[in-house]
Amino acid sequence: MAGVPSEDIAAQLLVTFVVEAQEHLRAMNRHLLALERGTEGEARESLLAEVFREAHSLKGAARAVNLVEVEARAHELEDVFARMKDGEVDPRADVLDDVYRTLDAIEESVQQVTGAHTGGVREAASGGEMVRRAKVSIPPPRLEEDTVRVATAKLDALMAEVGELLVARIGAEQRLAEINALEAALADWESAWKKLPPVPGPAREDGATRFQNEGEVRLGAALKAVGELRRTFQADTRRMAQITADLQGDVRRARMFPVATVFEAFPRMVRDLARDQGREVSLSSRGGEIEVDRSVLEQLKDPLTHLLRNCVDHGIEPPEARVAAGKPREGAISLSARQRGDMLVVEVADDGIGIDPERVRTSAVKKGLLAGDVAGELSEREVISLIFRSGLSTSPIITDVSGRGVGLDVVREVVERLHGSIDVRSERGRGTTFSFSLPLSVSTMQCLVLEAGGQTFALPLTSVERLVRLRPASIERAEGRDVVRLDDGPVVLTRLTDLLGIETPANGAEKAAGRPAIVLGGSSRRAAVLVDRLVRTQESLVKSLPEPLFRVRHVAGATVLGTGEAAIILSAADLLASVERVRAPALAIGETPEVGPATILIVEDSITTRTLEKNILEAAGYQVLTSADGGEAWSLLASDGCDLVVADIEMPGMDGFELTAKLRADKRFRDLPVVLVTARDSREDRERGIQVGADAYIVKGAFDQDRLLDTIRRLI
Repeated sequence: MAGVPSEDIAAQLLVTFVVEAQEHLRAMNRHLLALERGTEGEARESLLAEVFREAHSLKGAARAVNLVEVEARAHELEDVFARMKDGEVDPRADVLDDVYRTLDAIEESVQQVTGAHTGGVREAASGGEMVRRAKVSIPPPRLEEDTVRVATAKLDALMAEVGELLVARIGAEQRLAEINALEAALADWESAWKKLPPVPGPAREDGATRFQNEGEVRLGAALKAVGELRRTFQADTRRMAQITADLQGDVRRARMFPVATVFEAFPRMVRDLARDQGREVSLSSRGGEIEVDRSVLEQLKDPLTHLLRNCVDHGIEPPEARVAAGKPREGAISLSARQRGDMLVVEVADDGIGIDPERVRTSAVKKGLLAGDVAGELSEREVISLIFRSGLSTSPIITDVSGRGVGLDVVREVVERLHGSIDVRSERGRGTTFSFSLPLSVSTMQCLVLEAGGQTFALPLTSVERLVRLRPASIERAEGRDVVRLDDGPVVLTRLTDLLGIETPANGAEKAAGRPAIVLGGSSRRAAVLVDRLVRTQESLVKSLPEPLFRVRHVAGATVLGTGEAAIILSAADLLASVERVRAPALAIGETPEVGPATILIVEDSITTRTLEKNILEAAGYQVLTSADGGEAWSLLASDGCDLVVADIEMPGMDGFELTAKLRADKRFRDLPVVLVTARDSREDRERGIQVGADAYIVKGAFDQDRLLDTIRRLI
């Protein structure tokens, strides 16, 4: 068909278009956010001209690949921006909301184009003519590259081959050490041979003396030859190490991208979330030019998303509250990155309300994460570190944004999976700063090689806080545990073999004296782990475990030592978690008697919705009571009681708000969990839900049974 590009050319055009379109979309988002901040004069005119040009270019690119829908939407944007330039349309927030929705729709269409990598048939319309493309392979582009675009799979394969070369280099260094040992042994033999006494008497006649002399000469020659071999091998090893390091550095740099490629997505997200939550927030960022390995960068987005959402929803106060506290109406969030050695340090800070340690302490006890007496003994820093525990939240209500107690737990897990660490600093009324450190690359890492229980392990050095040699006076007993007394206080002491379940003869704390211990630290958790011997440190290639061993407790991967021996790379995060589990007598709430299934009361006037929710809850094993309005529900509660209430808001007679308020006013039901499930999704309704004392607020438009069940499980 005339004018229709070949399948190969079509595929190349679409790949180019996807990357170009994403660049145009990012630029338009960036310019609109700057415009929304109130830019005036020439800067405003420049921004309008730039955003118009981006829309025009996107329209032309979409037309070139026959994506009619994208072309039409880009044309709509072009028209709006032209009217803004001419002064016919004011770039107010409500107008820009429509523009942002159009940008999101275009982005969704572009993402659908990348779905063609499945190999199916894709059709694109152009004025009634259909261009048919079969088996078009379009890998979804991840990050920008200014010159040559190379498939990430090729870079991954190349890095794996460099890793094997690294293993060969480590092996060569081990052989060099063995040659050094052989040379030293020969030197000792030569020295001992020279000290042999002369052969006495008649033995001289049978050649013994001649043999002794010739042996000395030959041994000297062998020693010289080994010395030459050692020097040559040493030079070759140095050259190999240099080539390997250069090649590894070049490939690593090819895999690295600026942090800005992730940072650029957040201003829009913060802006939209702030508007939805009734906040006024500005986001500033710096350090976007720092380059990080692609694999690290891809895993960086989710933790940053959780932290920024946390800042907007938990940290920044409503404008009126900020003014009353003597602060600017607009809250400030900063996002920064900097390089420290071979580590990336990222900070997310806000100038909001800060973290209330007492609320965290109370929530931890209420959720059963700590016993009351233990919680009372924790320092303020230790209490704040509890926010990284799964299931803990200080939000007064569970919504689609927060209160589920999983956000910061996810952040901690991702950071520790990347062999990094995270910390939090907070001051009441002044704000909170989250800081975490990650390696710039995780394909190789410096590891400490150690022995425990007759086995050899490797431990990432990023997790090692310090090494100590135990002395009898430094080992104590506290709360039934061995602890080692360090300069900054006691740290729990445990044996690595105990954590890994390796059977060894029992040794008391007194026998630990003189042995090395590794102090692990991360996410405000510390522990000292006793090992048998510290071998050395080495750069190690990290190999993932094969299927089905993708996730094994205490194991972060495997590596090959210079001896050719395979060694497990230990997960410091898992080891620290195991230390916490060992402390169960102090942390656990004791055993509870076996009881029957919880009873849930559904309050819903729609018989269809009521039946649906009843079926979902009964299938999950709950006992269910139902009522059609708030008044009937109150009567049921007074007579039968229940463990949790799921209520609609809009009902005849007593609505859900009134029912919740009445429950909270009665001391019998003051602590009864209440989940509001409603179609009302405005910010004012959510805030009223908080005011009357609801524990969770679920919007029916975003309702799914897993979310309902997960919310209930967290409340009872």
